[in-house]
Amino acid sequence: MIRLLRAIRARDDERGVALAVVVLIGMVVMLLVATMVAVATSGARVTSTDTAWNRAIAAAYAGVADYQSRLNADNTYGTYGQANAPFSVASGTSSFPKGTGGNPAFNYQSGTAWVTVPTADGSASDASFRYAVDNSKLSSQGVIRLQSTGRAGNTTRTVVANVRPDGFSNYLYFTNYESGDPTVTNEKGTFTAPCTSAYRPAATSTTCDQIQFGQNDTLEGPVRSNDQIKACGATFKSTFQSVYGWTSANCGTAAAKFASNPTTVSTLTPPSTIGDLRDSMRSDLPATTDTVEGTGCLYTGPTKITFNGNGTMTVLSPLTIRSNVTGATATPGAVITGAPSQPDKCGRLADLRSGSGATVPIPKNNMVFVQNEPAARAAGTTQDPNYWKGNAETKTLPTACDTAGTASQWTSSKANGVGYPYVGNSSTTSEADPTAGAGANVVTPYGCDRGDAFVQGTVDKAVTVAAENYLYVTGDVKYPSTRTPSTVLGLIGQRAVWVWNPVNSAGNPILPANREVNAAILSNLGTFVVQNWTRGSTAGRGTLTVSGSIAQNFRGAVGLASGQGFDKNYRFDSSLATYTPPKFPQPTVTTYRVASQVESKTAYDVNGAPVP
Repeated sequence: MIRLLRAIRARDDERGVALAVVVLIGMVVMLLVATMVAVATSGARVTSTDTAWNRAIAAAYAGVADYQSRLNADNTYGTYGQANAPFSVASGTSSFPKGTGGNPAFNYQSGTAWVTVPTADGSASDASFRYAVDNSKLSSQGVIRLQSTGRAGNTTRTVVANVRPDGFSNYLYFTNYESGDPTVTNEKGTFTAPCTSAYRPAATSTTCDQIQFGQNDTLEGPVRSNDQIKACGATFKSTFQSVYGWTSANCGTAAAKFASNPTTVSTLTPPSTIGDLRDSMRSDLPATTDTVEGTGCLYTGPTKITFNGNGTMTVLSPLTIRSNVTGATATPGAVITGAPSQPDKCGRLADLRSGSGATVPIPKNNMVFVQNEPAARAAGTTQDPNYWKGNAETKTLPTACDTAGTASQWTSSKANGVGYPYVGNSSTTSEADPTAGAGANVVTPYGCDRGDAFVQGTVDKAVTVAAENYLYVTGDVKYPSTRTPSTVLGLIGQRAVWVWNPVNSAGNPILPANREVNAAILSNLGTFVVQNWTRGSTAGRGTLTVSGSIAQNFRGAVGLASGQGFDKNYRFDSSLATYTPPKFPQPTVTTYRVASQVESKTAYDVNGAPVP
């Protein structure tokens, strides 16, 4: 600028130059000021937009927290909602018998009020939320999908969260009592309280056996107990929670290894019965008939189930007469009949009684319930259709309980009709009695009319198998390599879940070493235990691998410190963090947690209108 002025002065008499220069300089200064103002104003607008953007997603998360708190206050809150909300309609099967319960957050129409997010001091803010629910998978997978939309200024954002209860399948290992079940494995005493001096001061080694985790045991997943856990050198690779802490008393020099510090938690209480699961078999209840899954499969008495890895299972169940029942008094329901090319979904009667069994589709997202044979009812009342001797179709046929029975699967008075006790190549081969303790070596009195399930195979559909009495895992139970995360198996034995481990008359195991079970396992009244864990050589049976979860009322043994039995390799199945096996029982009192949440396409604009 100075050079310009000098050049002009050198060639002119400077008349009018001063004014031109002033005007030019003024224009430059104005341009600079205008640029600075524009930049500052633009930054303010960006800052305001960023604030609204962040506050909108925070409001959406506040909606998730609000719904979660309502679920924790009322475990039935999953049945509240607005059936006409677009998110709920999209599922096709969401149902809300209790309506909105007066909760304005369920509003979805344009112009309706949103729920304001309070500030730290409790006053109203300019952020708000609304949400909608998809409960179509609540019964089958234990998951509620929640769509929550937050609003701040002229911005809306939406998240979708999976909310599920804090149940037994959320833990790799859960026990109510850390002592053995006296009614199943002949442990010391008759226990009605935890086997720990912290809870029961009179508990001693002569009255109470506290089962330990040994130095070869590895648990790769969350561990929780309502009792005191005894850990002698085991490795715990995830959280370790218990009501009464843990102990290493009399463990020697081996030290337990923890991924994080053990913590104290509240009690989770198993249900007293699984009898209500039988309602899933009734064809007269809207809870089953109005769902995509419909009724499950009901079998009576000893039932052998082999999963074939192709969407089917093969079932042998000689005492079954009806696969579904109707009415509270179990009046006759669906008769198991049909042409060979079109079998009943749970198996034709003739096939279920044959040596090979009936091959039927796995009841996806549903369950199989194996019940005890019903007892006779008093004269003048409606007889249960699965009472064998009371049914005109079967009462003239021999059953497994008839010592004079001549059917091929009932050649022994001790046989249960589906191949147990196991008979090997030697005439002296038999199984030890799992209920008779470590010293017994008698033929197993498998109940000829008990609701026992015998399960093995490759499972490629989400399903739960529940046995009213015992559930035996007779072979490896695995998922295929092409498994989807939602394919989860539940195995429930009300009195016990046994890892089948037969021995011959010399006390030696019949089956090869090493076993694997991929499932969420539950015994609400009993235990998860290896049959004959004290038998055989001290070389051991190899490793029992469980990928899934184990929940039991009493602690079950799988081996001895001497080496007999199995070492444990337990790891949590990450799919169980999101999906629960169909109709899997929950604790009597539970809390709900957010399993996952992700941002999705915005559902509503700032005026409340759905975004197409």
